[in-house]
Amino acid sequence: MSIGTYSLASGRDPESSYANSSTYEINDRSTPIPGLQESSHDEYTPTRVSTRESASIIFTTPTHRSASAGLSSKTRKALEKLYDRNYGARHCLVTSSAAYLVTVAHAVQRASKSDLLTLYEYCLGLDLRSFHVDSRRNMFYLSPHLHGIFDAGRWFLLPDTGTLRKVYDYVKDAVASRANSQSSKGTKHFWLEWNLNNKTPYTFILLPGAGCPRISCEIGGGVWEDHSYPYQGLPLLECHIAPPFAVINAGLKCTRDHINQIAREYCSQQTSEFRKELEERLTLLCNTWALFEDAKKDAKDWEVEKMGKRKRDRDDEDIENLSRGSKRITRSQARSAHDGTPKSDLHSNQARDKPPPPGPRKRKLSSSLRGAALTDDAVFHLEKRQKRIDLRTRVRRWVTESTRASSLDPEPYA
Repeated sequence: MSIGTYSLASGRDPESSYANSSTYEINDRSTPIPGLQESSHDEYTPTRVSTRESASIIFTTPTHRSASAGLSSKTRKALEKLYDRNYGARHCLVTSSAAYLVTVAHAVQRASKSDLLTLYEYCLGLDLRSFHVDSRRNMFYLSPHLHGIFDAGRWFLLPDTGTLRKVYDYVKDAVASRANSQSSKGTKHFWLEWNLNNKTPYTFILLPGAGCPRISCEIGGGVWEDHSYPYQGLPLLECHIAPPFAVINAGLKCTRDHINQIAREYCSQQTSEFRKELEERLTLLCNTWALFEDAKKDAKDWEVEKMGKRKRDRDDEDIENLSRGSKRITRSQARSAHDGTPKSDLHSNQARDKPPPPGPRKRKLSSSLRGAALTDDAVFHLEKRQKRIDLRTRVRRWVTESTRASSLDPEPYA
């Protein structure tokens, strides 16, 4: 049975084509879908085409963790340029199919909830709210068929033993530093540790019960090669995604109950040493994911502490600025009275601070409200509630808020 291509706009569940079949074919040689857009959602919803173009030549990860809309054109172009530089052209990671047959997949799901993203930041030593799922370290191209079953949790990418040990040690050290109240190495260290231009070899692992699809891979010159389960001839898949993100994706899918069955099916025609090595890799994967599971409560407490500290810092800054503003006004008033200079400003301030006289209140126009009429009493209370914050503080706060999710992907894509 061939699942062929299907319309993403139809809203049909991508699993429905093969839900009742144990064998099917993943074949990218069929005719491409007209007007196919890159999917940016884990549930495989079609992407809206963005009309915004950026004049900047530097790509940085957006300032929020996730977004309900599709990928921006700037993000797509940055990923395409990365593929042009590192791979020669964009193509499916598994089948090596042509560009018009690929969609954007995410290792850490784009629909991940906030508490999960906080957990990942905590265990990877990242700053709070610094991880964005649309980082190029988290995105790669897949054919529509493989993308569908990838997001459905039917297969994952398994790093080699050395990489898995490195990720395990990295997460263990990061969690230990948090537990001992030591400062983490931070987001910049993560950039250096998992460089965007490095490619890691991964093994394609299909979970038990996901059927036995036959995969057709393009090997060049219009020649295709078929691979049947358990894919003994399928080569290692080299990809730029950060290994910790691949481990997070695999950890959510693979449990310890899967280890023996995966090793038995994948190593039916292999030596006992090969099976032992695969079991070791899967066990190391589960051990690494256990570090994440065990840190959930600590990650939540860390988030509450960080958010509370940020609020206290902002409140202290507001109080300090208000205090400085009051001192400047007081000195100015005293100087005016001492020098005998006109006291019109002082009288106007005093008049403003006096409560309105009794009796019927006349309405006065406020230019800031576009002609809306306010009573003297309303204007008095409105002015009393306004905070006097200098321009420098307001600009600094705006910059802080707009960049609080520091880029996890700052390199230029030139």
